[in-house]
Amino acid sequence: MKKIPLIIMSVALAACGGSSTDTDDVIVNNTDTSSLNQRIEKTQKVFYTIPSPYETALIFESSGVTYNSGILNPVDNVKKYTTKDKQALNFGVYGADLSYSNIFDQSQQSMFYMNCAKKMADELGITSAFDAETIERIERNINNKDSLMSIINDSYWIADSHLKENQQEYLSALSIAGGWIEGMYLGSAGLKKEKPSEAIMNTIANQKYAIENLISLLELYNQNETKQLREKLIPIKSGFDKIVETSSPSSVNSNEKIAVIEGGSTLQYTPEIIFEITQNIKKLRDEIIQ
Repeated sequence: MKKIPLIIMSVALAACGGSSTDTDDVIVNNTDTSSLNQRIEKTQKVFYTIPSPYETALIFESSGVTYNSGILNPVDNVKKYTTKDKQALNFGVYGADLSYSNIFDQSQQSMFYMNCAKKMADELGITSAFDAETIERIERNINNKDSLMSIINDSYWIADSHLKENQQEYLSALSIAGGWIEGMYLGSAGLKKEKPSEAIMNTIANQKYAIENLISLLELYNQNETKQLREKLIPIKSGFDKIVETSSPSSVNSNEKIAVIEGGSTLQYTPEIIFEITQNIKKLRDEIIQ
């Protein structure tokens, strides 16, 4: 289970307290509190339903995805991102590339992408996420996959909390979106049309509900950047909408003293639907990293 950043819980508590003797202030505060609580609820829902870049890499690795450095966002691209929205999106992208490299024990690549993530963090004004002490810890643990991933995850939580504390929640939402899109791209890039992997297709199909929650999160913000990204996610969602969830009664089948639970919910899809989704993911991902 993901950790919820302390800032979310702190804001939630703050939103429930306080009073005002001025009626107008009460109305404004109530409106702000309602909007804030809605965002908190949506943010928590997204954190629980959208896998982090690290979790996405793990999921696809278990589905049989193999490492390919050629599909990562080139490190030289880091110089091109000069606007806040591009920096936030690619902070998520580089986080996914970092997680992907780490999962497959690519120490040197991990350091390259750690530096890219640090560059984006610095540009966003969240230097505390990758400060000197953190970099030193990363270098000490570069060959310890589990320890390194723990440090990286902590850094991203620090960055997320900092953005929220500084009223830049929409940038945090863009970062989440960038990480999810890149993770989906990395996991699906090796899918072969002539002989598609059922395990990888099933992993992609299971992201049907994640994209719904991601779009719901972006809908909470009025910035042009979040509106534009939401619109660009619609073609991907349209593909996921073609995946049908079916249910059958659950039953227990006992065979040779082993109880097997059968039935439940399954997702129905064709390879054509999955490839439509992956093509639209690639299109959006290529646009984000440009």
